[in-house]
Amino acid sequence: MKADLHCHTVLSDGAMRVDQIMPYAKRIGLDYIAISDHESTHSIPEAVRLGKELGVHAIPAVEANAWHEETQTNVHILCYYPIDTDRLQHSLSKDLKKLSDAVTKSYQSLMDEYPITMDQLYEVSKESTGVYYTHIMQVLSMMGYTGTPIGQLHNELFRAGGPHKFPYRYMDAKTVTDLLHSCGGVVVLAHPGQYKADNVMEMMIEEHMLDGIELNHPRNDEKTREHITSLCKEHDLFMTGGTDFHGLYTKTPYPLGSFLCPKEGLHRLILAGEQANKAFYEKHPKFKK
Repeated sequence: MKADLHCHTVLSDGAMRVDQIMPYAKRIGLDYIAISDHESTHSIPEAVRLGKELGVHAIPAVEANAWHEETQTNVHILCYYPIDTDRLQHSLSKDLKKLSDAVTKSYQSLMDEYPITMDQLYEVSKESTGVYYTHIMQVLSMMGYTGTPIGQLHNELFRAGGPHKFPYRYMDAKTVTDLLHSCGGVVVLAHPGQYKADNVMEMMIEEHMLDGIELNHPRNDEKTREHITSLCKEHDLFMTGGTDFHGLYTKTPYPLGSFLCPKEGLHRLILAGEQANKAFYEKHPKFKK
C-alpha cells in the first residue's frame, strides 16, 4: 500500500488545489494520501469526497506549528483523523492570524525596495486561508526578481533576525498536542531532522505528547532516521512518512509520492485513528459532525 501522508495545497502554502492533487495522487498510484495544510482543516471535506470518487483513501489531516519552550524550538505537529474540526480550527485560526499579520508586515516592509502593491498580495493569496511567505515570493517571482521562489532571495529576505522578518509565537506544544488529542486526533511529530534541538523528540515523548514520529521525509537524514527508529521501538510509537509536497514552493524538487509511509506505520496509524475516534465519540456521545 502506497501512502504519502504529508502534503500541502493552496489553502496554506502549497501550489496546487485539492481538486488537482487528488487526481494526481490517483495517477501515481497512491492508495492513501493526507493533505495536511498548515493551521487549516479546510481541505478535509473536499479531499475525503474526491477520495471516495477516485478510490484513494484521503486521511483527514492538519499540520500545526507549536513552540516547545524547554528546547526553544518551533516544532511542526501532524494530526490525523481529527473529529471536532470546528473547535480545532477555532484555535488554529488564532495562530494563523499571527502568522498572516507577520507576513503582511514583512511584505509592507519590502514595498520601499520593490514596486509591489498590496493588491498583488491579496490576489495571490485569495485562495488560501492565510498569508504565507510563499505568497510574497510568488509576487516577486511574477515581477521578475527571482526565477526560484524558494531559494537565495527567499533566504536573504526572511533570514532570522533580518529586517524583513518579524517574530511571532505559536501556541505551546503541550497545549497543541492536548488540543489535537481532545478533538479525536492522532498526533505525529513532523520532520525531526529539521530541528536544531537534538533532544526535542525525547522531551516530547517524556511529556506524553506523541503517538508517532515522521520517519521518511526529505529533511530526515540517515542518522536522524536511525534515531527515530530507536526511539519508536523503545517507546512503542509508530513511524509515518510523507513528501511534504508544496509543488513549486520548495528548495529541492520532490514530486508527490517521493517519500512514503512505512506499511507497518500506516496500519498502526489507521488503528490508532479508529481507537482515537471511538474514544472521542464515547466521551461525546451527542457530538454531530
